Formats: sequence, structure tokens, C-alpha cells
Amino acid sequence: MWGVADQNESPRPQPGANLPESTRPAEIVDAEVVESEVVDKPTSATPPQQPSDEEEFRQYQQFLEFQRFREWQQSQGGDVVAPPPTAPPAAQPKKPWWKRALWLLRFKLVRRLIYLLLALLLIPYAIDYYFSGGDSNSGGGTGTGGVPADSVPVKSTNPQQAVRGVYNWLRGANPERACEMFDAAGKSGFAAAHQAPDCTTAANQVHAQITDPNAYANPNFGHDAVTIVGTEAQVLGCRMQVSGGPLLGSFRLTQQPDGGWTISAYNLQTPSCG
Repeated sequence: MWGVADQNESPRPQPGANLPESTRPAEIVDAEVVESEVVDKPTSATPPQQPSDEEEFRQYQQFLEFQRFREWQQSQGGDVVAPPPTAPPAAQPKKPWWKRALWLLRFKLVRRLIYLLLALLLIPYAIDYYFSGGDSNSGGGTGTGGVPADSVPVKSTNPQQAVRGVYNWLRGANPERACEMFDAAGKSGFAAAHQAPDCTTAANQVHAQITDPNAYANPNFGHDAVTIVGTEAQVLGCRMQVSGGPLLGSFRLTQQPDGGWTISAYNLQTPSCG
């Protein structure tokens, strides 16, 4: 059959197989322009940037350490330790009371009130000193505090001061000293008016009736209570206002040659001067 090749038949030479290479037809190669792509080299993963600020970096490190500590503590079965509470600010100490009191003195009104209070406290002592009728003089000679019958009467600068001295002595611890304001006739009149044997007894009787010594030592004189005519003066008890004890009667005073006044007569009168 023609379709079967003879194995003993030598192969036929291909056309142009024996031709030199220079005479062989050139192979036409289709050229394609391949656009080259610039492939970037794979770059390794950049490490995380550290904080630029040192303080932030330090805080970041502390945060990481705290996270590791919490994980370790939780693995041990413990609780997370809370930071200790901050102590409240200490209270400011209060100023001493005397510093606060001194601070008030910077106000003029406070200083005036203090001056007024001191004046009110010192007025009774001043009256007691100037109208005491001879506080520095003792009863003299007897040693018992009584007034000798022949003692020289204490003189006052004016009739009003003499009568005020009687009230002041009667309210004191030694009421018999009030008799020093009288002369002999005045002592007899004072004792007779109070139905006493002598002036000392009458003074003690009046003293026993005094309920408020401080108020009794400061009687108020009316505008027409004192009348002065030459060397004679009269002080009407009914024209006076007295509190804290009994109202005394009227006094007649005589001015001495040296200018002092002594009580020369005394008698009781009704409050209406009748």
C-alpha cells in the first residue's frame, strides 16, 4: 500500500537542507513591543515610629509596663491595685481671737464705742472720788470707825457736792462717815429727824434701808433744788430724785471763811415740799 513507508527507504532530503546557511531564507520574527513596567522592589515593613516627644515616649513605656503588670496580676488571680487616693488639702488654721479683735480696731466706729464704754465705767468712780466728801480722812482718834463728837466737819467746794457726799457715805461700808459733813448743830438735827440718839445711829438706820448702793450714791438735783443767798444755801430734798434708798430731807449749809461749805441744819420734809 502506498500509504506505508518503506523502512529500508532512505529519507528524502528536505528542500534546501544542503544549502549553506547564508543562502537560507531568513526567518521573519514578529516583534512585539513590550512595555516594561517599573516594579518597585518590595520594601520591608517599617517599624512603628516612636513618639517624637520624650515625655510621651516615657508615658507610653509606663503604660506598657502597667499593662504587663495587670496581665501578670490577673494570671495570679489578684485584683488590679488602684492608685492610693490623694489626701485632701489641709484646712487653713483659724486666726486667734485676739488677732480678730485687733482687726476690728481698725474701724473708727468700733474705737468710739470702746471709748464710750470706758467712760461709762469710769464715771461712777470719778463721782465717788470727787464727791466723796473727804475719803482720805479717817474717823480719827476713836479707832472704831465712828465719828468723834468734836470732830471738825469736812468742807465741800459747793452745797451740791456736800449733799452728794452725804448720800455717798450713807451707802458705803462706814455710813457714820456721813456725819463728817455736818457741824454740831447739823448732827443734832439729823439725829432728831430720824429719831436716833446721835448722828452715827441715824446714819446706820438710813444705811439699812438702802437697796441699791450704786444708784443711791448718784442723786439727781432738780433745777430749783439748790438756792444760794450770800453765805447761806438750801438744798431741798423734795426737789431731788433718789433711787435705791430713802429720800433724805432738806439741808441748810453755811459757807466758811475759807470758802468751804458745811451742813449746819437738817429737817425732814414731805416729797411735795409741803
